Amino acid sequence: MGLIQRLVGHREEAVLLPQETTLGGLLHELVARYGQELEEHLLENGELAAHATVLINGHNALSQGGLTAKLSDGSQSHVEIVVLGPPLMGG
Repeated sequence: MGLIQRLVGHREEAVLLPQETTLGGLLHELVARYGQELEEHLLENGELAAHATVLINGHNALSQGGLTAKLSDGSQSHVEIVVLGPPLMGG
């Protein structure tokens, strides 16, 4: 089970957002739903964390503007978030 799946409780989710939403807006929505711990794993100093890879329609979000990357070009978008990091500790 991946880190994100452990934090949010499932592997994927459909999120309806306004057409002009950016990656930062999506992450803000997800943090509002699932808590600050999610943000701690995705962001560092207000930018995407070095260990977080985000793909928007199959393209690396960093090459599209990072958090300011628009999610939609008028059609449905697919965003994948992968976090490579230390395992969550818990008990």
